[in-house]
Amino acid sequence: MNKMLTLLKKDVLAFFSSWMGWGTISSFFILMGVYVWVIDGNVLDYGFAELTVFFDLSPWFFLFFIPALSMNTFSEEIDRGTFQLLRSLPITTTQILMAKYGALAVIVLCTLSPSVIFIQTIALLGFPTFNYDSSLIIGGFVALLLLNLCFIAIGLLASSLSNKQPVAFILGLVLNFFFWQGALELGLSPLDLSTHYHRMSMGVLSFSDLLNFGGFLSLVLGLTRVRLRFLT
Repeated sequence: MNKMLTLLKKDVLAFFSSWMGWGTISSFFILMGVYVWVIDGNVLDYGFAELTVFFDLSPWFFLFFIPALSMNTFSEEIDRGTFQLLRSLPITTTQILMAKYGALAVIVLCTLSPSVIFIQTIALLGFPTFNYDSSLIIGGFVALLLLNLCFIAIGLLASSLSNKQPVAFILGLVLNFFFWQGALELGLSPLDLSTHYHRMSMGVLSFSDLLNFGGFLSLVLGLTRVRLRFLT
Protein backbone atom coordinates (compact mmCIF):
# COMPACT_ATOMS: atom_id res chain seq x y z
CA MET A 1 0.00 0.00 0.00
CA ASN A 2 2.84 2.41 0.85
CA LYS A 3 4.49 1.75 -2.51
CA MET A 4 1.21 2.43 -4.28
CA LEU A 5 0.68 5.72 -2.41
CA THR A 6 4.26 6.75 -3.14
CA LEU A 7 3.76 6.14 -6.86
CA LEU A 8 0.45 8.02 -6.80
CA LYS A 9 2.02 10.98 -5.00
CA LYS A 10 4.95 11.05 -7.44
CA ASP A 11 2.67 11.30 -10.48
CA VAL A 12 0.49 14.02 -8.91
CA LEU A 13 3.49 16.12 -7.87
CA ALA A 14 5.06 15.70 -11.32
CA PHE A 15 1.92 17.14 -12.91
CA PHE A 16 1.71 20.14 -10.60
CA SER A 17 5.44 20.86 -10.71
CA SER A 18 5.10 21.97 -14.32
CA TRP A 19 3.24 24.84 -15.96
CA MET A 20 0.84 22.33 -17.53
CA GLY A 21 -0.84 21.54 -14.22
CA TRP A 22 -1.74 25.05 -13.14
CA GLY A 23 -2.27 26.17 -16.72
CA THR A 24 -4.81 23.40 -17.33
CA ILE A 25 -6.80 24.20 -14.19
CA SER A 26 -6.77 27.92 -15.00
CA SER A 27 -7.78 27.28 -18.62
CA PHE A 28 -10.70 25.07 -17.59
CA PHE A 29 -11.95 27.57 -15.02
CA ILE A 30 -11.66 30.54 -17.40
CA LEU A 31 -13.20 28.66 -20.34
CA MET A 32 -16.14 27.42 -18.30
CA GLY A 33 -16.55 30.86 -16.73
CA VAL A 34 -16.87 32.46 -20.16
CA TYR A 35 -19.46 29.91 -21.29
CA VAL A 36 -21.40 29.97 -18.02
CA TRP A 37 -21.52 33.74 -17.52
CA VAL A 38 -20.67 35.58 -20.77
CA ILE A 39 -21.54 33.84 -24.07
CA ASP A 40 -25.15 33.85 -25.30
CA GLY A 41 -27.22 31.16 -23.63
CA ASN A 42 -25.40 31.61 -20.32
CA VAL A 43 -26.88 31.16 -16.85
CA LEU A 44 -27.98 34.79 -16.62
CA ASP A 45 -29.87 34.54 -19.92
CA TYR A 46 -31.46 31.27 -18.89
CA GLY A 47 -32.84 32.78 -15.70
CA PHE A 48 -32.70 29.70 -13.46
CA ALA A 49 -30.36 29.02 -10.54
CA GLU A 50 -28.70 25.92 -11.95
CA LEU A 51 -25.63 25.01 -14.03
CA THR A 52 -26.97 23.08 -17.02
CA VAL A 53 -24.68 24.90 -19.44
CA PHE A 54 -21.64 23.92 -17.33
CA PHE A 55 -22.59 20.24 -17.27
CA ASP A 56 -23.37 20.26 -21.00
CA LEU A 57 -19.95 21.63 -21.97
CA SER A 58 -17.58 20.13 -19.38
CA PRO A 59 -17.56 16.59 -20.86
CA TRP A 60 -16.24 17.93 -24.15
CA PHE A 61 -13.30 19.60 -22.37
CA PHE A 62 -12.39 16.42 -20.48
CA LEU A 63 -12.94 14.25 -23.56
CA PHE A 64 -9.84 15.98 -25.04
CA PHE A 65 -7.97 16.80 -21.83
CA ILE A 66 -7.88 13.35 -20.25
CA PRO A 67 -6.31 11.54 -23.25
CA ALA A 68 -3.63 14.25 -23.30
CA LEU A 69 -3.14 13.80 -19.56
CA SER A 70 -2.98 10.01 -19.64
CA MET A 71 -1.15 9.37 -22.92
CA ASN A 72 2.31 9.07 -21.34
CA THR A 73 1.19 7.10 -18.27
CA PHE A 74 2.24 3.71 -19.65
CA SER A 75 3.39 4.45 -23.21
CA GLU A 76 6.39 6.48 -22.04
CA GLU A 77 7.44 3.82 -19.53
CA ILE A 78 6.99 1.07 -22.12
CA ASP A 79 9.04 3.03 -24.67
CA ARG A 80 11.87 3.68 -22.20
CA GLY A 81 11.76 0.19 -20.73
CA THR A 82 11.14 1.53 -17.23
CA PHE A 83 7.85 -0.31 -16.82
CA GLN A 84 9.69 -3.61 -16.36
CA LEU A 85 11.86 -1.92 -13.72
CA LEU A 86 8.73 -0.66 -11.99
CA ARG A 87 7.19 -4.13 -12.10
CA SER A 88 10.33 -5.61 -10.53
CA LEU A 89 9.66 -3.63 -7.36
CA PRO A 90 7.61 -5.18 -4.52
CA ILE A 91 4.37 -3.89 -6.00
CA THR A 92 1.76 -5.79 -8.00
CA THR A 93 0.49 -4.91 -11.47
CA THR A 94 -2.90 -4.11 -9.97
CA GLN A 95 -1.33 -1.71 -7.47
CA ILE A 96 0.62 0.01 -10.26
CA LEU A 97 -2.57 0.41 -12.27
CA MET A 98 -4.57 1.72 -9.31
CA ALA A 99 -1.79 4.16 -8.36
CA LYS A 100 -1.72 5.57 -11.89
CA TYR A 101 -5.51 5.67 -11.98
CA GLY A 102 -5.71 7.34 -8.58
CA ALA A 103 -3.17 9.99 -9.56
CA LEU A 104 -5.16 10.95 -12.66
CA ALA A 105 -8.38 11.00 -10.62
CA VAL A 106 -6.80 13.40 -8.10
CA ILE A 107 -5.63 15.68 -10.92
CA VAL A 108 -9.10 15.74 -12.48
CA LEU A 109 -10.67 16.48 -9.08
CA CYS A 110 -8.25 19.38 -8.60
CA THR A 111 -9.17 20.66 -12.06
CA LEU A 112 -12.87 20.54 -11.17
CA SER A 113 -12.53 21.99 -7.67
CA PRO A 114 -12.49 25.72 -8.59
CA SER A 115 -15.93 25.28 -10.19
CA VAL A 116 -17.47 25.20 -6.70
CA ILE A 117 -17.27 28.99 -6.97
CA PHE A 118 -20.01 28.71 -9.60
CA ILE A 119 -22.26 27.04 -7.03
CA GLN A 120 -21.67 29.83 -4.53
CA THR A 121 -22.41 32.44 -7.19
CA ILE A 122 -25.59 30.66 -8.29
CA ALA A 123 -26.70 30.49 -4.66
CA LEU A 124 -26.18 34.24 -4.18
CA LEU A 125 -28.04 35.05 -7.40
CA GLY A 126 -31.04 32.92 -6.49
CA PHE A 127 -34.20 34.57 -5.22
CA PRO A 128 -34.49 34.39 -2.34
CA THR A 129 -30.75 34.06 -1.68
CA PHE A 130 -29.47 30.47 -1.62
CA ASN A 131 -32.61 29.29 -3.37
CA TYR A 132 -31.19 27.05 -6.11
CA ASP A 133 -31.84 23.58 -7.51
CA SER A 134 -29.41 21.55 -5.42
CA SER A 135 -30.54 18.20 -6.88
CA LEU A 136 -29.53 19.25 -10.38
CA ILE A 137 -26.16 20.54 -9.22
CA ILE A 138 -25.34 17.53 -7.03
CA GLY A 139 -26.51 15.12 -9.73
CA GLY A 140 -24.49 17.01 -12.31
CA PHE A 141 -21.26 16.88 -10.35
CA VAL A 142 -21.70 13.19 -9.48
CA ALA A 143 -22.38 12.40 -13.15
CA LEU A 144 -19.40 14.47 -14.32
CA LEU A 145 -17.09 12.80 -11.82
CA LEU A 146 -18.21 9.30 -12.87
CA LEU A 147 -17.89 10.18 -16.56
CA ASN A 148 -14.36 11.49 -16.00
CA LEU A 149 -13.42 8.33 -14.11
CA CYS A 150 -14.52 6.38 -17.19
CA PHE A 151 -12.52 8.68 -19.48
CA ILE A 152 -9.46 8.11 -17.26
CA ALA A 153 -9.86 4.33 -17.48
CA ILE A 154 -10.13 4.58 -21.28
CA GLY A 155 -7.05 6.81 -21.41
CA LEU A 156 -5.03 4.32 -19.38
CA LEU A 157 -6.09 1.47 -21.65
CA ALA A 158 -5.07 3.49 -24.71
CA SER A 159 -1.71 4.34 -23.12
CA SER A 160 -1.04 0.66 -22.43
CA LEU A 161 -1.70 -0.30 -26.06
CA SER A 162 1.05 1.79 -27.63
CA ASN A 163 4.57 2.88 -26.78
CA LYS A 164 4.09 6.11 -28.75
CA GLN A 165 2.42 8.99 -26.91
CA PRO A 166 0.77 10.60 -29.98
CA VAL A 167 -0.77 7.24 -30.90
CA ALA A 168 -1.97 6.76 -27.32
CA PHE A 169 -3.53 10.24 -27.36
CA ILE A 170 -5.37 9.69 -30.64
CA LEU A 171 -6.54 6.23 -29.58
CA GLY A 172 -7.77 7.58 -26.23
CA LEU A 173 -9.56 10.46 -27.95
CA VAL A 174 -11.25 8.16 -30.46
CA LEU A 175 -12.35 5.71 -27.77
CA ASN A 176 -13.65 8.50 -25.54
CA PHE A 177 -15.66 9.94 -28.41
CA PHE A 178 -17.01 6.52 -29.33
CA PHE A 179 -18.27 5.74 -25.83
CA TRP A 180 -19.53 9.32 -25.39
CA GLN A 181 -21.38 9.69 -28.71
CA GLY A 182 -20.72 6.75 -31.04
CA ALA A 183 -22.31 4.08 -28.85
CA LEU A 184 -25.43 6.24 -28.56
CA GLU A 185 -25.71 6.60 -32.34
CA LEU A 186 -25.21 2.86 -32.83
CA GLY A 187 -27.73 1.94 -30.14
CA LEU A 188 -25.18 0.15 -27.95
CA SER A 189 -26.85 1.07 -24.68
CA PRO A 190 -24.55 -0.97 -22.34
CA LEU A 191 -21.58 1.03 -23.66
CA ASP A 192 -23.37 4.37 -23.96
CA LEU A 193 -22.02 6.81 -21.38
CA SER A 194 -23.91 9.83 -22.73
CA THR A 195 -27.45 8.73 -21.87
CA HIS A 196 -26.55 7.75 -18.31
CA TYR A 197 -24.60 10.99 -17.83
CA HIS A 198 -27.40 13.26 -19.02
CA ARG A 199 -29.99 11.42 -16.95
CA MET A 200 -27.90 11.78 -13.80
CA SER A 201 -27.06 15.42 -14.54
CA MET A 202 -30.79 16.14 -14.45
CA GLY A 203 -30.77 15.13 -10.79
CA VAL A 204 -31.96 11.54 -11.28
CA LEU A 205 -29.47 9.32 -9.42
CA SER A 206 -30.74 5.87 -10.26
CA PHE A 207 -29.12 2.58 -9.28
CA SER A 208 -29.10 1.40 -12.90
CA ASP A 209 -27.01 4.38 -14.02
CA LEU A 210 -24.56 3.93 -11.15
CA LEU A 211 -24.35 0.22 -11.96
CA ASN A 212 -23.67 0.99 -15.61
CA PHE A 213 -20.81 3.34 -14.77
CA GLY A 214 -19.39 0.84 -12.28
CA GLY A 215 -19.60 -2.02 -14.74
CA PHE A 216 -17.97 0.04 -17.48
CA LEU A 217 -15.11 1.03 -15.18
CA SER A 218 -14.56 -2.56 -14.07
CA LEU A 219 -14.49 -3.78 -17.68
CA VAL A 220 -12.01 -1.18 -18.96
CA LEU A 221 -9.70 -1.38 -15.94
CA GLY A 222 -9.83 -5.18 -16.17
CA LEU A 223 -8.76 -5.07 -19.82
CA THR A 224 -5.93 -2.67 -18.94
CA ARG A 225 -4.76 -4.95 -16.13
CA VAL A 226 -4.68 -7.93 -18.51
CA ARG A 227 -2.72 -5.89 -21.05
CA LEU A 228 -0.15 -4.82 -18.45
CA ARG A 229 0.34 -8.36 -17.20
CA PHE A 230 1.27 -9.53 -20.70
CA LEU A 231 3.73 -6.72 -21.42
CA THR A 232 7.25 -8.02 -21.98
